[in-house]
Amino acid sequence: MVIQKASPISINMLPQDPLISRPEQVQVDRVQFGDNLSGPRLHTQDSVPVAKADSDGNYLYELGTPEFDQVNTHGIVSRALATYERYTGHVMPWSFKGPLQVNPHAGEGKTAYYSRWDQSINFFQWDSPSLGKTVKTSQAFDVGSHEIGHAILDGIRPGLLSGTEGKAFHEGFGDSSAIIHALQYDTNLQQILTDNGGDFSKPSLITRLAEEFGTAFNKEDDNPNNDDHPYYRTALNEFKYKDPKQLPSDSYPPSQPEEVLTSEPHSFSRIWSGTFYSMLGALYNQCAGSAPSQLEALRQARDVLGTVWGQSLDHLPAANLKFRHVASGVLREAAALEGGKYFDSLAAVMLDRNLLTQEQVDECHQGPKSEVRLTAFPQTRGGAQDILAQLGRQDQGWTPELALPGAEGRRVYTFRSPQRVELDLGARGPAYMQADAGLTLVFDAQGKLISEVATPLSTDDRADLQRDARAMADSGQLVGEDGIGPARLVSRREGTPEFQVLPVWKD
Repeated sequence: MVIQKASPISINMLPQDPLISRPEQVQVDRVQFGDNLSGPRLHTQDSVPVAKADSDGNYLYELGTPEFDQVNTHGIVSRALATYERYTGHVMPWSFKGPLQVNPHAGEGKTAYYSRWDQSINFFQWDSPSLGKTVKTSQAFDVGSHEIGHAILDGIRPGLLSGTEGKAFHEGFGDSSAIIHALQYDTNLQQILTDNGGDFSKPSLITRLAEEFGTAFNKEDDNPNNDDHPYYRTALNEFKYKDPKQLPSDSYPPSQPEEVLTSEPHSFSRIWSGTFYSMLGALYNQCAGSAPSQLEALRQARDVLGTVWGQSLDHLPAANLKFRHVASGVLREAAALEGGKYFDSLAAVMLDRNLLTQEQVDECHQGPKSEVRLTAFPQTRGGAQDILAQLGRQDQGWTPELALPGAEGRRVYTFRSPQRVELDLGARGPAYMQADAGLTLVFDAQGKLISEVATPLSTDDRADLQRDARAMADSGQLVGEDGIGPARLVSRREGTPEFQVLPVWKD
């Protein structure tokens, strides 16, 4: 898939949260916007007339109009998508044929969500008594970037639906998407340096995620612990990886204080978002030693982080993801970039966060050892099965899933192996769920196997699925009041109902 290029047009858009920024003119891809906020990848729809381009193709609406909200939301998701495509070098696919429907005024509520089911990304609003205004998630840069992050990750790895770490990574990916997208705007870079003075152990606009949404939400929820937090989540944390079964559980929205790490996916995700921010800080510190200015050092750090992050997505497991797999993929790419110039800086972050051991770090530095090479990239599922025969994996129940473009001409093949997991849902009785082991194979442009990531479903993984399903059943989350709950029970002919995790991600 080739990224389409077109002459740019201008839109008015908030490059950060409305609580801390003002609209500015930015350039966007004409193809993605069309004449009526409709392109091949994104299509904005609304209950009121959708904004139209002026005679020059621009969308220069003023803040305070529904058309501004429409353009702003379309601009956020479009530019976040373009950011990933620039750093990966290829089109990021959806998990459906597309286009993705963008709904800037989906209704009343304190939320936003992405749904594979109806191929949409949805933004809500409410009248906030604490702020004395209507808070619109369609205006929230971090919220929009986070939600399109869910859609992007779901497109390349649709099997990451279950398991504490898989679901938590989805949330961490969304927050990381908000960070890397925010770094694309010079006004944000300048404000970051004004806020922290070049010291990335200090807070700034890049650490505070969803300021307006979070400020209002925190003051109006039932949790007195967060009333003074001017954000929904913060990436400035020192959380280190710990097996989630050793952590306390919690509800969502959280009832535990912010400093308490729990196994609830939004809480656990902060390990990864904190790691991502620490990677930015480590790269900035390295670049600052030779860059002519702080601003240029931050630009360099941004692009190194974006390149390593974008290319590392090739190595993500197809299912049953653990944070260590993500960390390993990042270091694999760091080892290959500019002769491994940034490897030590990023490895130090992974070690500090307890994501990898020194032995695992050393393995990432050594690079691939496989001698498997393809003479041609297979284009069919049968051809993908032939790859398994070369690797001696043809009898392990793998089903070909996706064949995807990768960075620098690579080809990525994912496989899943369905597994039945028996569940005890307490008052809901027995049930079962279909879970998957995963396999990802990455070949370079010459057909050499450079990465093989297998994620079997262990006894501990099955216990994790049981704990997660029981927690959702006990807390009444199986049937969401808004119809977009995280899971459901489906009656089956044999009598035991099936527990299904749904492809819907909120907040």
